[in-house]
Amino acid sequence: MMSPTDYWDPDWLLERLHKFRKEVQHVEREYLELRVLLRDAEAALRADPEDGKMRVRVNHFRRRLEDLERRHTWISSDKAREMFWSPPAG
Repeated sequence: MMSPTDYWDPDWLLERLHKFRKEVQHVEREYLELRVLLRDAEAALRADPEDGKMRVRVNHFRRRLEDLERRHTWISSDKAREMFWSPPAG
């Protein structure tokens, strides 16, 4: 039989934080890459507003970012990611 989890145990919290960071690292990396690609594509589109291919790229990057933000709400939240899984205060 398993013993109850002590949510205030610092070792358990650090282990859980490490596991969470490892699980979401690829999402963070993809999100950052998409933001950089979108920034560069928007700059190129401002330089040449008639470029249809660049307009398609900008829309594609925006949709992918929106999808990531919808699936992983913590990624664009003002709260620290850890707030979504830590035990309640009090």
